[in-house]
Amino acid sequence: MSASSPTRPVALLLLVAGSAAGGAYAYHHYRDADWERRYDEYQRQLQGKLTESEKQMQALNTELGTARARLVTQATLDEKYEALLTARDADFEKFRREHALALKSISDSVFQLQQRERGGTETAREVPPPPAQPGEQPTAPPAHQAIAYEFTDAEGRVQLKDPNIWVQGDEELQLKQLFRVEGTVLQQTNGSLMTERVQLQEVTADGAGKYRELAAASLVDANFTYTNAPLEGPPGGMKWGPSFMATMGSSFSSESMLRFGASARVVKLGPVGLAGGLSSNFQSLEGSGGDAFLTYTPSFHGRELGLVLGGGVHMPLGGTQRVRPNLTLSFVVY
Repeated sequence: MSASSPTRPVALLLLVAGSAAGGAYAYHHYRDADWERRYDEYQRQLQGKLTESEKQMQALNTELGTARARLVTQATLDEKYEALLTARDADFEKFRREHALALKSISDSVFQLQQRERGGTETAREVPPPPAQPGEQPTAPPAHQAIAYEFTDAEGRVQLKDPNIWVQGDEELQLKQLFRVEGTVLQQTNGSLMTERVQLQEVTADGAGKYRELAAASLVDANFTYTNAPLEGPPGGMKWGPSFMATMGSSFSSESMLRFGASARVVKLGPVGLAGGLSSNFQSLEGSGGDAFLTYTPSFHGRELGLVLGGGVHMPLGGTQRVRPNLTLSFVVY
């Protein structure tokens, strides 16, 4: 027995190391493969190494109304935004900071709206000269009788006033227009590239909160600058479904300090989950049984590691104590 006693801790350490290495490899191979692919794709597109199809998607297309698009880093986008800020943006910046809003994109567009109006209401009337005041010398009559002119279009949004058509520079043009701006942002299903479509129409109120289109503007130029780095790790939220793990457990008070087995995490909310499994010290029924435990998955730089910490109970198949406290260390296999 004395010869075999020192080899037991060594064997356990080798088993732990082998389980950790195998679990880390399997986790990386099956769970991180998608992340690596998305990150490499993002870096390629961020550096402007685009395919012909992607170049077409990022190019200005005035017929379709899509903007000239460019993928940048968050730092570059923030720098561009800061350069565009003026005193008029002070209230909005206060609002953005109060609500902890992150900048995702910047767009600017130039449209041309050319219209021809038919119909409307116009009036023209002669304006008599003002009466002479007492004691003033009468003035010679003007060469032309003053004529005032007014025009209002059928929708009431354009009004032209001219108090005297014979005098240049006294005209007054009033515009009261409503515009509808429609923006649509689209993203690749298999990449980080995005594009924006912008449309501008002049509309008029049509009652009951509805608006009728009068004219559509033509896109002349547009730029859409955005950031869209891949998510570091899976998104949050509750997830159902098994995640299989190789597990080591210990109840400390048992004859054998460590048990080995397999478990499955059945539900996960953020880093916390619930798992169950079987483990054994391979020596007795008292050291073998079922496990139920809560799990915690640590992460590094936003990416989950391949190991899971746990705490719960162990229910041995034999012995007088039917439930024991249990601490576990698991390695995600799949």
